[in-house]
Amino acid sequence: VVIDEAAQALEPATWIPITRASRVILAGDPFQLPPTVQSREAQKRGLDITLIEKLLGRLPEVKLLNVQYRMNEAIMNFSNSRFYQNALRADSSVRNHQLDIEDNIPVSFIDTAGCGFEEKVQEKFQSRYNPEEFLILLEHLYQLRDAFNGGPLPSIAIISPYREQVLHMQKAIEEDAGLAGLPLSINTIDGFQGQERDVVYISLVRSNGKSEIGFLKDYRRMNVAMTRARKKLVVVGDSATIGNDGFYEAFLIYCEKEGRYQTAWEYMR
Repeated sequence: VVIDEAAQALEPATWIPITRASRVILAGDPFQLPPTVQSREAQKRGLDITLIEKLLGRLPEVKLLNVQYRMNEAIMNFSNSRFYQNALRADSSVRNHQLDIEDNIPVSFIDTAGCGFEEKVQEKFQSRYNPEEFLILLEHLYQLRDAFNGGPLPSIAIISPYREQVLHMQKAIEEDAGLAGLPLSINTIDGFQGQERDVVYISLVRSNGKSEIGFLKDYRRMNVAMTRARKKLVVVGDSATIGNDGFYEAFLIYCEKEGRYQTAWEYMR
């Protein structure tokens, strides 16, 4: 029995086919999104820990598929260092994947710190959104579109950890005639797992004076988000809010050294 995406399978579900097999192969990435466990009591009792996670520390040998065929090496390298002990390699067919435009730097961070773009809260579901942050992302998207001078556009995705931000972005894009026909999808990070696009934007949303980052603290979710792009990854967020967290501090430093670090003021009209 081969169980694919085993890192997303609840342990009881994996035991069902295992009991009928003489040999079992579990394939999956425990550094991406785990299965959803609705019951807090079940979580306390360990149901959110998958069978593949339990076995990783017990088996004498684990096979790592260490060549990836999706993304530019610069997009891969941050996750590679944070999650995979630099064991991953980019195949030569994608290693230098770039857009055929002047602004072809694979990894960029656009910093909204100091702009006054405070996050907002949707009261009913307590989901966050940040309309001003999205306007900065939108301006970058306009410039990306214009850089192709009417030629074929790359596939594009805009993702966010917050459902309310996704709903806000979808509505704004639908009402923007200038973006009609753009090969664009908008989704939550969870909804986008398993997919990929040439260009991926990530809207982090969180911007407050308390350095509270909520869902952003789930680094596995961000690992998924940061590894969806083939040729260009653009992250928009507030360094003053996220920068006190070690994971995001490291990402900001990575963008400064290996990619591009910009201020949102460059995109304000």
